[in-house]
Amino acid sequence: MATNAERKVRDLMILLEDYDSISSNKSVRDAYELMAKTGHHAILVLDENNEPIGQLSYRDALIALEPKYTPGKWGHSWFTPEAFKNYPVFYYDGEFSGQCKAQLKKSVKEVMSSFPVSIDEDATLSEAVHVMVSKNIGRMPVVSGGEFKGMIRLVEIFDEIKKVILAQ
Repeated sequence: MATNAERKVRDLMILLEDYDSISSNKSVRDAYELMAKTGHHAILVLDENNEPIGQLSYRDALIALEPKYTPGKWGHSWFTPEAFKNYPVFYYDGEFSGQCKAQLKKSVKEVMSSFPVSIDEDATLSEAVHVMVSKNIGRMPVVSGGEFKGMIRLVEIFDEIKKVILAQ
């Protein structure tokens, strides 16, 4: 049973203006420099109207590095997984650094991912936990009336869990 003191998503979200962001037309290098400077695992990607259109995360960076000839779990391969049943996949020395250097030619929009789901700012934290666990995501947009308000991350929810538990 919820109490009046129980917080909502809006209470924990990071406001849009406070969340690190980058233009979709910027280079991947620019994005990685921003992530290195801030220490954040993901940044918002904005379109030419400064509207959020997705994110660039550590996971996106790793997916971009995976060679296109491998059986892509995330839908990025040139081939279907069935094509690899009878053929081995070969990796070679120097491939990793080569793939890293190839990223320098890409724009943020080529590597970013879109948001699979969003949550209303008035949603309960239990609902946010359910969505994040069921969708296997670490952050999601917070909206109100169809307008993007901010982001909520696992970090903020976990901090709230600690507060509730340690207050007992």
